[in-house]
Amino acid sequence: MTGRRSNKRETPGRVVELFAGVGGFRVALERSGWQTVWANQWEPSTKAQHAADCYRRHWDDGTMVNADIATVIDDVPEHELLVGGFPCQDYSSWRASPTWATPSSGAS
Repeated sequence: MTGRRSNKRETPGRVVELFAGVGGFRVALERSGWQTVWANQWEPSTKAQHAADCYRRHWDDGTMVNADIATVIDDVPEHELLVGGFPCQDYSSWRASPTWATPSSGAS
């Protein structure tokens, strides 16, 4: 046998997306061949779950878990890559203040 490499392209692997927001990581990673196997988004300070609802409108495949991560951490499936989104508090709560573009957001 020779040590020839197959031309068959394999997918990079499975990804878990924490603090997923509306799915930005998923868009980029799936375009690169990754398979999203689980995602979590939870907005604890509000009844409405706008980001999770938006995520589900785009990917209604059962991967999104809309619950406090502390209560579902044991449900995370096997994966090769774990990603997590940064909180966007300045943008999430912009309605509370007319000066939502604070210095910490970089949007001012």
